[in-house]
Amino acid sequence: MGEFDNLTIEDYNDEPVHYCKQCLSLKIKIVGGFDFCDDCGSTNVGTAHVDEWDKLYQERYGETFLESGEKDYYSKL
Repeated sequence: MGEFDNLTIEDYNDEPVHYCKQCLSLKIKIVGGFDFCDDCGSTNVGTAHVDEWDKLYQERYGETFLESGEKDYYSKL
């Protein structure tokens, strides 16, 4: 068994997310030791609990990312 086999969804959701502070994207890449947003190119990257990030997302875009439905998931990344 791998080390992640026994993770619950609560355990998984407790891992911090890295997000772009400019556009709130979760598409963060590391190139040459620098974090940047793959959507807007910003290097202003933050870390938060997924619920905190979703609250920021909802305040900006008027909907919650986490409850918007699986069919929209990949279009928002």
